[in-house]
Amino acid sequence: MKMKRKVLIIGAGVIGLHCAFYLNEKGFEVEVLEALPQSDETACSYGNCGLLVPSHFVPLASPGMLRSGLKLIFDRKSPVYLPVGRNIRNIPWFLKFMQVANQKQVNGVIPTLYKLNEESRRLYKELSLISHNKIRFQHSGMLMVSATEKGFEEEVKVAVIAAQLGIETVIHNATELKLAEPEVEFNVRGAVLYKSDGQIDPLEHMRWLKSYLKHAGVSFHFETSVKEISVTKGRISGVKTTRGEFSGDEYILATGAFSSDLVDSLGISIPVISGKGYSIDFPKAELKIRTPLILTEAKVAITPFDDRIRLGSGMEFNGRPGEIRYQRVQTMLNRTQEALPGMRKMVVSDLKIWEGLRPVTPSGVPFIGRTKKYPQLLVAAGHAMMGVSLGPITGKIVSQLVAGESTGFDMHILHPGC
Repeated sequence: MKMKRKVLIIGAGVIGLHCAFYLNEKGFEVEVLEALPQSDETACSYGNCGLLVPSHFVPLASPGMLRSGLKLIFDRKSPVYLPVGRNIRNIPWFLKFMQVANQKQVNGVIPTLYKLNEESRRLYKELSLISHNKIRFQHSGMLMVSATEKGFEEEVKVAVIAAQLGIETVIHNATELKLAEPEVEFNVRGAVLYKSDGQIDPLEHMRWLKSYLKHAGVSFHFETSVKEISVTKGRISGVKTTRGEFSGDEYILATGAFSSDLVDSLGISIPVISGKGYSIDFPKAELKIRTPLILTEAKVAITPFDDRIRLGSGMEFNGRPGEIRYQRVQTMLNRTQEALPGMRKMVVSDLKIWEGLRPVTPSGVPFIGRTKKYPQLLVAAGHAMMGVSLGPITGKIVSQLVAGESTGFDMHILHPGC
């Protein structure tokens, strides 16, 4: 009797769990290592806004982001912040970011990034059926809301590109937006509705996915921190952890913002740095929005869940776990209230604030693929703000790579290059 090939996944975040799901579906033996306790729900996969975003086909590394980012990154109150002292060692990353933030690179990436998000949203619909919609999936659309005339004009230009990709959009001026969201007071110039987009409740989805996988036979080892990846005769032979050594036939690195440090000793460079984000939950009665939205200038996302509203923002490069910059969070709230004046004024000191580290690549495109030096090791990391949105498709692609199947994607664009 032929033994099942065993796949060892490092990381039980939204990427690792979706890798486990699709690998298990293909009949592989799957084992997952996770440094945090089983009950811990503080990691990046739980506190995000749960948006599924085919609308986000323009990568983070783009001429527009380069122009606006250079104005914002040194402002302690801005949604994008770069603590200079902490990021000296990341200079090669930022040089690469500037190198690829050009229109030719963007044009080459757009079709793949759109296809990834669109296919992933379709997979979420399948997962909602399997879970009896415990994941709270909705194909709800999303509004890109602009407070300024210039911002609105820029969003309309993006909507033209979206139409070329086949995305259906609706452009609302301020009056039309009020008709679309009659219970919300806006102080904005207009919005673009992307009918392509959707949402899940990330907390409920993660809870369901872990439970489903355990019942499906996936082995989990929580509170098991990986200390070293072992190599014998040029091949990966196992991983040393705080709870002993584990091994497999294939290894999946799904450790988000911590991926680079884990493979440094192997002589592999994975240029992923952390971009800290924040989110706040408040009662649904305080903002009666029906459609998720992003305030484009403030760079704030707002999602209505069944029992609460979640507001999220921030991209603080090389932020540290457990550190909250209250001044920046208060500015995020103030800018939100300027655009939505009907909201209750909130003081940051009165609120419970979640913070997490997003993994960011220089190109803004995630790394998915086998490493060249150690083909047993596959990387699935660097999804930035689209970790939830791209979770299912990343897991499916990884399972296809392990199975030796075609993925249907341009894997050169996604390859980690190491």
